[in-house]
Amino acid sequence: MHLNPAHVMARLQRVVRERIQPRLHEQLAEVEVAAWRVDGDGEPVPAARAVGAVYTPLAVGATWGPRWGTTWLRVEGRVPASDKPVELVLDLGWSDRFVGGQGEGLVYRADGVPLKALHPRNVWFRLTGPGAPDGVVEADGRFVVYVEAAANPLVLDFPAFAETTYGEKPGPHEAEPYRLVAAKLCAFDDEVFDLLRDLEATGDLLPQLSSDEQRYWKILRAVENALDATSVKDAREALREALAQKANASAHHMTAVGHAHIDSAWLWPLRETRRKVARTLTNVLTLMETEPELVYAMSSAQQYAWVQEDHPELFERVRQRVAEGRIVPVGGMWVESDAVMPGGESLVRQISFGKRYFAETFGHESELVWLPDSFGYSGAWPQIARRAGYRWFLTQKLSWNDTTVFPHHTFAWEGIDGTRILTHFPPADTYSAEVTAGELRHAVSNFRDKAISDHSLLLFGYGDGGGGPNREMVARAHRFRDLEGAARVELGRPEQFFTTAEAELGDHAPVWAGELYLELHRGTLTSQIAMKQGNRRAEALLRTVEYLRAVSAVRDDVPYPHAELEEAWKTVLLHQFHDILPGSSISWVHREARETYARLEKQLRALVEGSGAPGRVVDWRIVRDRETVRPGENAVLDNGIVRASFDADGNVESLIDLRTGREMAAGPLGVLQLFRDEPVQWDAWDVDRHVLRRPVPLEFAGMRVTDDTIVVTHRRGDSTFVTTYAMEVGQPRLEITVDVDWQEREHLLKLSFPVAVHGLRARYETQYGSIERPTHENTLADEAQYEVCSHRWVHVSEPGLGIGVINDSTYGCDVRRISGGTDIRPTLLRAPRYPDPDTDRGRHTLRFAVVAGDETVTRAAADDLNAPRLDAVPDIEPLVSLELESGHAVIDWIKLADDRSGDVIVRAHETRGGRAIARLVTDLDVTISETDLLERHPEAVSEALTFGPFQISTLRLTQRS
Repeated sequence: MHLNPAHVMARLQRVVRERIQPRLHEQLAEVEVAAWRVDGDGEPVPAARAVGAVYTPLAVGATWGPRWGTTWLRVEGRVPASDKPVELVLDLGWSDRFVGGQGEGLVYRADGVPLKALHPRNVWFRLTGPGAPDGVVEADGRFVVYVEAAANPLVLDFPAFAETTYGEKPGPHEAEPYRLVAAKLCAFDDEVFDLLRDLEATGDLLPQLSSDEQRYWKILRAVENALDATSVKDAREALREALAQKANASAHHMTAVGHAHIDSAWLWPLRETRRKVARTLTNVLTLMETEPELVYAMSSAQQYAWVQEDHPELFERVRQRVAEGRIVPVGGMWVESDAVMPGGESLVRQISFGKRYFAETFGHESELVWLPDSFGYSGAWPQIARRAGYRWFLTQKLSWNDTTVFPHHTFAWEGIDGTRILTHFPPADTYSAEVTAGELRHAVSNFRDKAISDHSLLLFGYGDGGGGPNREMVARAHRFRDLEGAARVELGRPEQFFTTAEAELGDHAPVWAGELYLELHRGTLTSQIAMKQGNRRAEALLRTVEYLRAVSAVRDDVPYPHAELEEAWKTVLLHQFHDILPGSSISWVHREARETYARLEKQLRALVEGSGAPGRVVDWRIVRDRETVRPGENAVLDNGIVRASFDADGNVESLIDLRTGREMAAGPLGVLQLFRDEPVQWDAWDVDRHVLRRPVPLEFAGMRVTDDTIVVTHRRGDSTFVTTYAMEVGQPRLEITVDVDWQEREHLLKLSFPVAVHGLRARYETQYGSIERPTHENTLADEAQYEVCSHRWVHVSEPGLGIGVINDSTYGCDVRRISGGTDIRPTLLRAPRYPDPDTDRGRHTLRFAVVAGDETVTRAAADDLNAPRLDAVPDIEPLVSLELESGHAVIDWIKLADDRSGDVIVRAHETRGGRAIARLVTDLDVTISETDLLERHPEAVSEALTFGPFQISTLRLTQRS
């Protein structure tokens, strides 16, 4: 028998497509479809309202939009007698190009209970047979169901990233996007389904094998024989022996976990995510009825909370599966947040709010940080995770690196303080696998720790509204359980994998020290500046409010606003999601976020005003009357500590530290640099290397000297750039305020600070400390960090001179060596076309300062610049303070305990990467204990507090009885 592999494979594809797949569903009867388009703006309505609405007939082929609208379909008919399961098959007009992020539907029973979702690759709803829900089909075969159809547009069409207007609702005359393609009752053929999966397992395995192997030719012959068969039974029999061969003893082991990565907002608004989560969970619960081994991992307490609020009946089914261990709440965070820009306290609250919700709702505590899709990971994470009770960390995103290949998949990640946590990157390089032979082969060949481990994770299921795991994926997993030529696949819990890996590696796990820098998506540190400013200002206000209200509660017995603060925090945490804070969502998302941040600021300021006795304000955030410097002749600012001299073009040509006589400028300071910003692919996400090569000139429009400032104006087209320089008496810094009327498209704005410091590395503030990065490009990894994250400050130094650049709202920056020094360049604004073509259009104010001094001086200046501006009031006595005996440590946060006991919580940390000894000073009659980050497991502390490098300490102050 002559076998031509190419011919057999081509034949297989056509036979499956044209002969077998069409037999999976045999049409039995028509159904009647009627539609009710939700009135007004088309926003979602409760099922009870939809069930009672007036419906009009909808024919197959008719449109049911409009885009972003909601249309309810009533589907009714009579189920004919059949010896096979009967399914309702609906095609709402989907595209097969992008499984998530387009139209979706959710089937409801007539009493308003959600049952199962409809998606591009999950088009069926079972009416009879195993897994069919109760209460749908009557004794005479009649049924009626309602389908909430969401006309979400296909905003992203891989690989195109064209400018789109789909980020907002359309006008009333725009075209309808969706048509009803099919609506019918069908008999589902289990044997055909199994044959399709058998052919997938064997046919997909062939390209993964070598033609030198006997196994290859035996499978090829089995496939050919199956295609020759004249019945489904005979075709399956022809493949039986090939599928019965056991995996090799040394085969790689994969724990396969059902999953659906659902972005809390991205190419759809927050309101749509609520529906996506409910749809996905109905699919998972339906699949679990017939697949008892399926385990589904779901993160984000916020998403569970949405379902609990919107669909209590569905949530009770979820709660039951959690109790059984079938649905696993992973991550323990409120949302899958950005992992580099939120402040340290924000990351703690992501965890504390998430873990508390899981504990109170399910009696469950996750030991696994679950962040597969965030854009890089701060070096503070290992300590934060371990101090919050985690054992393991999961991500996958570094497989997207554009320059270097990360050297491990299972390793010990060491943070900036020295803490280590076992970390895993699934080697399939996806968190949305379909359990194909190609994915398994890629995972095995890609796995970089073969010498010490033979286990990995496989996360499978369509995300973002694609429906999660489906029956085809689970059937593939069953066939790859123990099959020669493939990895062994076992459906299981993620903890099962990590426990095995932990035992397997022991103390021999390779170590990666420092941050996990993603060599991609660098533009997310800047896109949508309003997200960055809203987050930074909310964090600062929350710090102030929680301290003030703690003081009032302890000293004046004023009630602490636990409920109001919890709601404020949940708002902030939600908007730290990794497509909102990074600025990579559609305009709808960011428009709503800007409005939310504005409301939140008013609410938090109201809580300040209600803090009790007037005249109280945070002791380290006093807003004092600023005594400013009058400019001298020839445009000079001089406060006796630093002197700035300006040239005729409004540039700072000299900046001298008068205490030492050192010139700090290595070139004109404060120069705005505009660059063409045209990424190759991901507009809002990426800043590409070529962008920073050639600045676009700005037109100098004049310099003006006022009573206390020097104001320089530039223009380009419709954009205006006004830079204001000022100095405060007694402060070692030059302050710069940039007011921009930003009307650019596909451009990027930086602010250049070339300073006369020679150093191989710069230090950047991160959560609870700082991180060093190279200023040179010696290696590919060094060069790849051409745009990085800094929180409030960057500092460079050489013996005898230290200079910091501080900011009030930016995160992206680059620091590179130049002739004679180092250029520090924060990135201010971008103007990407996709997914929001009007990103940041409008007026913005950003504040910076150049600071003369060491890191401690720079940090104090950053504290001051980022402090919320409150009415000037007298000081109050500190509630607690740190008295240092040696080293550097600070109190970062003061609040009342989450358990509402009235205990005071103090979060402190070492700031310089060394060691410190301090004493906590307070006039309160309290006992002091140290707890984990979630304020649990108190242990008594001695009078002197000892801090290791960048160590976080959470102290609990309990009133003596």
